[in-house]
This record gives sequence, C-alpha cells and structure tokens, in this order.
Amino acid sequence: MKRTLIALAVAGAAVATGVNAGELYNQDGTTLTLGGRAEARMSIKDGDVLDKSRVRINVSGKQEISDDLYGVGFYEAEYTTSDRDEDGNENDDSSSIEHRYAYAGLGGNFGEITYGKNDAALGVITDFTDIMDYHGAKASDKLNSADRIDNLLAYKGDFNDLSVKAAYRFADRDESYDSIDDNDADAFSLSGIYTVADTGLAIGLGYADEDDKANQWMLTASYTWNDLYVSALYSAADLDNTDNDYDGFELAASYKMEKTVFYVTYNNGQVDDGHISSTVSDEFADSDNLAFEVAYFFKPNFRGYVSYDFNMLDDDEVGNAAAEDEAVLGLRYDF
Repeated sequence: MKRTLIALAVAGAAVATGVNAGELYNQDGTTLTLGGRAEARMSIKDGDVLDKSRVRINVSGKQEISDDLYGVGFYEAEYTTSDRDEDGNENDDSSSIEHRYAYAGLGGNFGEITYGKNDAALGVITDFTDIMDYHGAKASDKLNSADRIDNLLAYKGDFNDLSVKAAYRFADRDESYDSIDDNDADAFSLSGIYTVADTGLAIGLGYADEDDKANQWMLTASYTWNDLYVSALYSAADLDNTDNDYDGFELAASYKMEKTVFYVTYNNGQVDDGHISSTVSDEFADSDNLAFEVAYFFKPNFRGYVSYDFNMLDDDEVGNAAAEDEAVLGLRYDF
C-alpha cells in the first residue's frame, strides 16, 4: 500500500502524490503533477476467484504566492471495473468511482491547512503497521471522522523530529423545508509522530473524539535497521453510543532482499460485547489473522506480489464467508 518500505516509520510526513508523480507543468510558480496507479488483483477464496482490480488517478497543483506562502489543491479518484463488490454481491453499475480526495489549502513555514475531503489525524498512525500491498490492517479500525472523510479542516506540520496533524470534522448540515440544522456529529482528531534521530526508532500517538459520543486513542512504534522494519500498534475505542468497547493490536515486519520484499503481519481486534461476531456500525469488527506477502519490484514503480491471509476467526461465530482464508495475486504499476 505504500510506495516505499523503510520510510514507513515517518509515512505520515509524506505527501499524498507519492514519489512517482509526473510533472505536467511548471512555470511562473505554478506546478501541476499527475500520479496514480493501475493494479490488477485476483482474489481467491475457497477456490473461487473475484476480480478486485483498480485504478487510481490523482492531480496535484501548487501555486507559489510569496516566499513564505503557497496554495495547494489535490484530487484523487479510484476506479473499479468488477460487476461485484468486495463481498461478491452484484453491483447495480458495472463500474464504480470513488472520490478519495478533493481539497485545497494554504501552506508555508507554519505547515499546511486544508479543507475538503482529506485524511484526518489517525491515518498516519495506522500507516506504521499497514505495510502490505493487500492484506493486513485488520485491527486498526478507526472512527469514521478520524479516517479519510469530507467536510474536514486539517492541519499538518513538521517541527524538527516531530510531525503533527490535527483535524476537525464539521457536522453535516441538513436543510429541511422549515429549518437548517446539523446532525450533532462534530468530531476532532490529533496525532504526533516523533522520530528519534540516528536510531531508526519512531513513536506515534493519536486521539479522536466524536462529539463526546465515542472516542479512540492509538499508540504505535517502529524500528528500522538497514533492510529490516518492525512495528507494533495498539488501538482502544470507547464506543458509548453502542455500549461497546474495542481493543486491537497489530504486529508487522518486512525485510528487503535486493528487489524482493518479504512481509508478515498479525492482527487481532475484538469488540467487547460478549460475542466475537459483533460489528459496531461499519467501523469496528472482530479480527484474528496472520498474513504473509512476497513482493518483487521489477522496477521501483512496477511490482508483482503474492499475498495470503490465514483467517483464524471461528466460522461457527461469524459464518464461513467471514472466516475464510484468502490468497491474492497482484501486479501494480505506479505512475
């Protein structure tokens, strides 16, 4: 999922366009770049195949306003062509488009402030263990308002070895015939990542709150030594609006051997409601899985990978489909 491997400990400081974006225009302080990926993904469960291929395209613009101020705009869409969704159900339309990002803002020595659809503050924390091309990241569920979401005012800044993010998600407005009101769902999220200089160690902490109805915090750490990367994450959520709590932890490691990268992750998350099959809204669900992946980089921007997920949930509790192992074959081209 990430364009580089060893830099995952400070992934939150990276710009969304990635290292392979191509410059389309650069004149008079205006820069326009195009980036994205094309990814063929074959998912195999119990011998049956589902096409999960996708294409992402993004456009990024930057305008120098003065020596200390610039304007920025970013848009990214994801296209899928399968006539079935992630659960294998038929879609009404044979193609699907998701508008992943759409924001604009101002930046300078103070950092960058944006408004629109963007990442809130917890994504940079879950990036520590979300290192595989396909599997993993099963126990790092986030409150919706702390993930990628619209109506978001976001700030990010770097201060020597410390990177910080702060985001405020405004409640959606409802305009009925005789009144204008909102859904009382204001939310905020905060995070910080500290990289200990010359040690390979990075530590991250994040917190999110949804209008005093639910809150979540995360703690993560990573260590990089030459071509070896290891990380761990713990997540806890107090879901007062559903009378459920959530605890999850993830362990992840990768090792680079020339053009081949080996990955392994273990995820375990549980909703504390007395039975393992529960799902809290669409945000939190139980998980217990061990995943392995091997990726071969033909070129820095073109890779092939094989990923396998050992699902250890009890099918008597969650159903056979939710407890099935999954193998994925993929080819990915970044541009």
